[in-house]
Amino acid sequence: METDTMGALAFGRHTFDPARCELRTAGGAPVPLGQRAARLLQALIEAGGRVLSRDDLLRRAWPGQDIDDGNLRVQIAALRRALADDRALIGTVAGRGYLFAGRAERRAAARPRLPGPAPHLVGRVSAGPGLVDDVLARVAASRFVTLAGAPGIGKTALALAAAHRDGGTVAWAGLDAAGTEEGMLAIVAAALGCMPGQRWSSAAGLAARLPAAPRFAPALLVLDNCEHLADACSRLVETLLAQCPELRVLATSRQPLLASGETVLRVPALDLPPPGETDPARLAGSGAVALFVARAAVASTASPRASTPAGSMHDASTHVCSPDVASTAFLPDAADLMSIAAICRRLDGLPLAIELAAAQVPALGLRRIAAGLDDMLRLLQGPPGATTRHRTLRAALDWSHVLLPPAAQEALRRLARLPAWFTLDEAAAVLRPSQSAYEAIDSLAVLAAHSLLVVEHGHGARFRLLSTTRAYALSLGNS
Repeated sequence: METDTMGALAFGRHTFDPARCELRTAGGAPVPLGQRAARLLQALIEAGGRVLSRDDLLRRAWPGQDIDDGNLRVQIAALRRALADDRALIGTVAGRGYLFAGRAERRAAARPRLPGPAPHLVGRVSAGPGLVDDVLARVAASRFVTLAGAPGIGKTALALAAAHRDGGTVAWAGLDAAGTEEGMLAIVAAALGCMPGQRWSSAAGLAARLPAAPRFAPALLVLDNCEHLADACSRLVETLLAQCPELRVLATSRQPLLASGETVLRVPALDLPPPGETDPARLAGSGAVALFVARAAVASTASPRASTPAGSMHDASTHVCSPDVASTAFLPDAADLMSIAAICRRLDGLPLAIELAAAQVPALGLRRIAAGLDDMLRLLQGPPGATTRHRTLRAALDWSHVLLPPAAQEALRRLARLPAWFTLDEAAAVLRPSQSAYEAIDSLAVLAAHSLLVVEHGHGARFRLLSTTRAYALSLGNS
């Protein structure tokens, strides 16, 4: 859904765009108002005919500043000049202040689009539309949900699907490029329709200056990729939810934000067929295998290098043809599906890893992909057009590793030596003597919070690194 959080305000012959600080009169060019005048006009219109005192207007146009009345009079005069024959729309009430004498209606204004069309969540058919519906139901119930999970688990795709399906106004703030809290606030302010060109130093300052729409109209704010600014995002969400009673927030992060009222939904890996499964229908019906097949089919169709008849994908590199020969569709037979299932198990059902592996089918074929998983970080390279963090599996894991405190970074490297599943005692033993038993527990908790460690609770807690995470940790060395 490509909707806006603010919109233009139309009254009579005029249309006022608060985001652009422009007033347009029918048949004329837009007139720039300047930030102060635009803030005053917006405040007067939103007052709905109520008189706003001098102090009310000064606080709105010059927050936190001690300004002489003369500045207010100058800006009111500028607004009346811009309204020309309709200058009487801004009335003066002697001894009390000013009011807006017209009636304004909000119109949709162009807003930044969601970052892509509604995704088809291949491989999540078993969760169905139910997974997206579950996300939206939790957001409606608690007002704040964080989708947490391992690198490449599909958090952004799930959030985007939810944003498209949501029935209200949606604002999307992608925080990849935000390196500081101030940068994060600027991105969120733009998504929520605040006037451009302002600097934001605190969540409270942003909340105080929001347009009226997010306060009163049902709205969904999506904060995508919050992990590197978790504390700042936590403060922002708490402030926005307190100030905007109808606002709902959906965040994606590799770790929970630990904000008040947060509901954490761990995004699951794709379902895998059980070991030993041979039935083609059940193999193809698993989420992980379905995603691999779909992505391999796209890669095979797009690639001019490999022409691969059905049933011969065990070594597609033996079927190289000239660039003018189109590839046939990827149609795996029963043996191919068993090979794909084995690859997907090695990749723990991780969507990013599966997509990167499937993209190699035209060049390598299934047999070589399976053999290459022993060096999976080198094998799983993404296309040049992918986002930086998703270009390779290593890049995705680098992003997580740099966010860890030094003790957890050391623990990650050392825990990679352990078997697939290990106990707390085994972890503490491999972390001695650099970490005490209590420090080892803290390191395990940090790795689990950052979605780098799988925890299983039964008779006693067991831990496991995903195979992709283990390969990455081993590549860092044991220092």
